[in-house]
Amino acid sequence: MKVLVALCFVAAVAQAIDVDWNKISPIEVFPQDLAGPLTESLKDVKDLDPSRIVGGEEASPGQFPYQVGLFSTNAAGSTGFCGGSILNYEWILTAAHCVDVAVSVEVILGAQYIREDEPTQVVLQVAEIIVHENWDTRNIRNDLALLRLPAPIQFTERIQPIRLPSRSQVGQTFASETGIVSGWGRDSDSSSSISPVLRWTQNPILTNFVCTRYYFFSVTSAQICLSGRGGRSSCNGDSGGPLVVTDSDGEITQVGVVSFGIALGCAVGWPGVYVRVTDYLDWIETHAPSVAIRD
Repeated sequence: MKVLVALCFVAAVAQAIDVDWNKISPIEVFPQDLAGPLTESLKDVKDLDPSRIVGGEEASPGQFPYQVGLFSTNAAGSTGFCGGSILNYEWILTAAHCVDVAVSVEVILGAQYIREDEPTQVVLQVAEIIVHENWDTRNIRNDLALLRLPAPIQFTERIQPIRLPSRSQVGQTFASETGIVSGWGRDSDSSSSISPVLRWTQNPILTNFVCTRYYFFSVTSAQICLSGRGGRSSCNGDSGGPLVVTDSDGEITQVGVVSFGIALGCAVGWPGVYVRVTDYLDWIETHAPSVAIRD
């Protein structure tokens, strides 16, 4: 397990941080070794629209109050951008590959236009980074991390926690349910930077039996896949962000964390692969004990 304690704690400020956006890289994980064998397979993919905006459509202000943006800086001084979700007043959930080499991470809450100075935004320096102890960078397994904030979040209409699945939902596949993913990741394969505005898209969740055939049977039961139908998908910079469904009681529930896609592009119709949250409820409760897991 990797635990990093920040050298300084920065109080919340109601403004966006001053960054050089030309130096911010949307963090990505694409299995490069699959690109060659899959080229021919793409000829058979149906319902493709490469010109379609990868992120789907612009979110309404406050539509995803649990969504956060992350600026992750490594020892060399390079800064990358990812997404994440608010679990409660002190914990953020994201992907391991977003923060596994970070020496500092800043979290932006309550944002719509991530590059602008919005009065709804709150910026916090992360106090502690916990990367899953079995994070495997080669096989992209256990791609999960927790971030502890230095001060309790003050919730507003634009800043709210997401609900996690209950223990009774462990083993539920969520297949055929409509999954929604949001973030500021690249909005097309031709874009070189993140989207200035929060975007979202939706598609059916696939069974793992269907999904793993796209990735040469490398998808495990601890992962969950969202169809890439219509060229709709998460992309570089969306990593770590939430995949949610509307649960049977009508509540929005996070079932996945953006992990990886295919190297050939975000709009090619390939499924996106996410960490399956139900498989990590015990891990989350162990390392973030203030996060309540429902029975």
